[in-house]
Amino acid sequence: MKSKLGKAVITSVAALALAGIAAPAYAHVAVGGGFEGVATADEPFVAGHWAGFAETSHIFTAGGGYGWATDTAVGGGEGGIVAID
Repeated sequence: MKSKLGKAVITSVAALALAGIAAPAYAHVAVGGGFEGVATADEPFVAGHWAGFAETSHIFTAGGGYGWATDTAVGGGEGGIVAID
């Protein structure tokens, strides 16, 4: 009985070890982005835009936006995307 149990344990350990070697666990992760802006004494006084992204092995996100301001108005916009595979 002990011999069969020992063989089963060894076989199970070996199978798990080979599965771990064949399919190692890892994750890809990346991020990036930037911002540019300007401030001046003349209109538009302040303006800028930004963009960025983040991703893993199965998820990608990205976004961007812009904005400006004068002495009488403010404006801007932004957008983004999320993709999961």
